[in-house]
Amino acid sequence: MKDIYIAFLASNYKSGKFIRAFTRTRYSHVALSSSPHLSEMYSFSRQYYNTPFVAGFVRELPSRYLYNGTDTPVKVCKVSVSDAHYEQILSTIHTFMKNKKQMKYNFLSAFAYPLHKSVKIRDAYICIEFVRFVLGINDFLTIPQLEKRLSGSVVYEGGMRALANASSDMDDYFDRKSFFYQLSHTTADLALLIRRLPIK
Repeated sequence: MKDIYIAFLASNYKSGKFIRAFTRTRYSHVALSSSPHLSEMYSFSRQYYNTPFVAGFVRELPSRYLYNGTDTPVKVCKVSVSDAHYEQILSTIHTFMKNKKQMKYNFLSAFAYPLHKSVKIRDAYICIEFVRFVLGINDFLTIPQLEKRLSGSVVYEGGMRALANASSDMDDYFDRKSFFYQLSHTTADLALLIRRLPIK
């Protein structure tokens, strides 16, 4: 048996604050990691600090949640899986990494999420849809539902800073992108999502 870690995070973004206010929950984001210290996490989120609508599959480092001296509440749950399932999870994440450019953020599901709805689009996910897909668990739609399901598997709850040993590792997440970059990418991604909508 091997362990996979599921991180529930209360991001400081306006979008995260809105979700928490609307749903009256503590956490607004979820990610997967193979490390109990969340040295690397995988999920669907914004790709750069200043681009709320340029989003997709991301490799997240703890530094994302420690920017400018801030700390972020996090709950970590440990899920034990068979060796074969563990390798399948890592293989799926590797496939997402390899095909990162075609993996899009599912804005339609994001808009429907507060209503506990989901819009299935090929190669497009929000964070909770990604976790559900990778783990192969389909009996939840929302972050609070998954949190409740894993209530007996909590191994840490507190600030990211203490958990991550004040990691200072950085990536291109903090590269600032222009308004025109954001506009062009957001427009292209929305158009692609609409084309990918299943037609019945």
